[in-house]
Amino acid sequence: MNKIIDEQDLARDHERFKQLIRSAIKAFVISIIVGLVGGYLVFQYLPSGKYPAAILYVPGILAVIVTCLPIRSRKKKWFPTPEALKAAAEYKPTK
Repeated sequence: MNKIIDEQDLARDHERFKQLIRSAIKAFVISIIVGLVGGYLVFQYLPSGKYPAAILYVPGILAVIVTCLPIRSRKKKWFPTPEALKAAAEYKPTK
């Protein structure tokens, strides 16, 4: 019975790992889009020559922070130890 519970836990953790990876990919794409559009809008609306070029990166950096914080907290909640994350990543479901 313990082996069945462990197998179910590993399968659940593997699904959570896949969901975490999908969320990270979505956050990456959203950050790129927000960074490009936001940087372009900052470039258009600020007067030229008054601000450093690094200001153009601010929307992208804020997007990365906002989209990655929920992923980080979910990872800490689901996988409290590095071993749990490694086990979920290495698990191969049998079907």
